[in-house]
Amino acid sequence: MIIECACKKYKFAVKAEEIGVNGRVVQCGVCDQKWFQEPASTEEFKLLKENLVKEKEKIESKAENKKNLKDKDKKNYIPIKYKDKSDTSHFKILIIIFFIIFIGLIFMYENRAFLSGQYPQLSEFFILFEEFVEYLNQYYKDFLEIFFPKKLLEK
Repeated sequence: MIIECACKKYKFAVKAEEIGVNGRVVQCGVCDQKWFQEPASTEEFKLLKENLVKEKEKIESKAENKKNLKDKDKKNYIPIKYKDKSDTSHFKILIIIFFIIFIGLIFMYENRAFLSGQYPQLSEFFILFEEFVEYLNQYYKDFLEIFFPKKLLEK
């Protein structure tokens, strides 16, 4: 509530609870004049008191929530140590690169006639690559049948 000094020059914001239901004598902080301040109207006083009670309840509930968080047993929380996964991610990238290269070599081998016609300098590479495939065919025939059809190996 806002009260006005007896000299009518100054105004002050005061809580209605401080004035009370019956009113009280107050003193101006500027001119030191004293006067009897009438209480706020009963309806206004009730609203102000209800708002004050609600504010206190909110503050108390927040304080209880904070207290409950502090009271929890800290033994239930075990810190987790995370392993540095950067080494494994480099390994995964390396495996992916080798897999892509392997798929590219298979594609080149299947299209070696076309590529040799377009790029004659690759003919030596394909000769060496065919020798390597024959070597693998002799020792790892089952493995090659997975990646190369039988027709391709018979040529």
